[in-house]
Amino acid sequence: MWLLPLLERTPSDVSAELSDVPVAETPLPALVQFALTAWRSYWPTLALDWLDAGWPTRDLRDVLADMKDSRELSQPLRHRALRLWHASAPA
Repeated sequence: MWLLPLLERTPSDVSAELSDVPVAETPLPALVQFALTAWRSYWPTLALDWLDAGWPTRDLRDVLADMKDSRELSQPLRHRALRLWHASAPA
């Protein structure tokens, strides 16, 4: 949870700071997934911003599916999740 403020930066800025470490070996993938399921809308919005900026969505399809159908999220967040869910569909 203490890593959530990293989402306030761009993914490229954060990745540049970790240039010697493969992203998959960092807590960043888990952080983005956690933020997508976080309370309120602030952290999910920032996590969706990361996905819009090109962060990989292939392992987040289930989370995006839950988000797009959630009545607890605002309509704009559900629509963003739906768009990203469609975009991450296997070819």
